[in-house]
Amino acid sequence: MPEIPKELVFRPTRDETYIAFAAAVDAWSKVEWQMMFLFNSVSSPTDLNKSGSILLSIIGIQAQLRVIEAAARSHLRKDPDLLKVVERTTKKIGKKATIRNRIIHGRWNETHYFNGAEYQHTELIRTFSAEQIFGPTYSTEQERKALLGKFLFDKSELDKAAEMFEHLSNTIFNLQFRIVSGFAPIAG
Repeated sequence: MPEIPKELVFRPTRDETYIAFAAAVDAWSKVEWQMMFLFNSVSSPTDLNKSGSILLSIIGIQAQLRVIEAAARSHLRKDPDLLKVVERTTKKIGKKATIRNRIIHGRWNETHYFNGAEYQHTELIRTFSAEQIFGPTYSTEQERKALLGKFLFDKSELDKAAEMFEHLSNTIFNLQFRIVSGFAPIAG
């Protein structure tokens, strides 16, 4: 049996599903970026570097969202309607974070390639579809969806997730802009 060396040579795998995966991950990074701006708009440190450092020092998105909400309760105490919008938005972020986690922490397989007994390279392959695990063992789309489970996504689902995360990022941007605009000094 061929021997796998200790130093693996990884070769990237490129196809449309991986590109959709990267787009979803990138779109979520925009959500996290906008969360820093939102926290900045409702917290005392008006320097984004300081408020961003504070928020990023908190481990776990749910804990970060609770901190944003606490700061918003203090900052927006005279604007309960806007506070409700912040709370609805943080709830949406929390729900979408579950989808993000399922995408990011999905299944991966290492595949080693040999030419005879000589090791060539290794590819880290993301398991995206039910077919990769179970083969075509279904007869309807509903059965296929049941096989996909929580951690498997196909290209169209990854595209939808990227679109959803982009929309959420824009929602957060508009909210934080609304908060900052309401407290901006009027020149004159």
